[in-house]
Amino acid sequence: MENNVLAWSKALQMGLNPMAYPFEMKLVPTGLVVARLDFKIWAKKVMGINGFFSQEGGLKFQITVFLNKELRNYQFRKDGVDFAFCPLDCRYELKIGMRRDRPFLESLKCLEI
Repeated sequence: MENNVLAWSKALQMGLNPMAYPFEMKLVPTGLVVARLDFKIWAKKVMGINGFFSQEGGLKFQITVFLNKELRNYQFRKDGVDFAFCPLDCRYELKIGMRRDRPFLESLKCLEI
């Protein structure tokens, strides 16, 4: 199975607008959040995947999932799902925390299987 992560240029060619999804800590919800995964793009400066999410009501945000160096993939833990292969256009329950004043994704679970 191939991952469904886009390159920045491909996302723009497809008409996607990553700039409409803020990543600043005050604009990203924390705690348990339900949101739809709209698309994913490979991060530019780090080994990570930027996930672009939207909630009912119009709130949009992005969050980066970093490479798990131990597992050499984008899983949160050994028994979890690899974010590189998560289905798009699916509602997820996200657990978003804060670390060093930056939001990070602790876990996610697809609600539409």
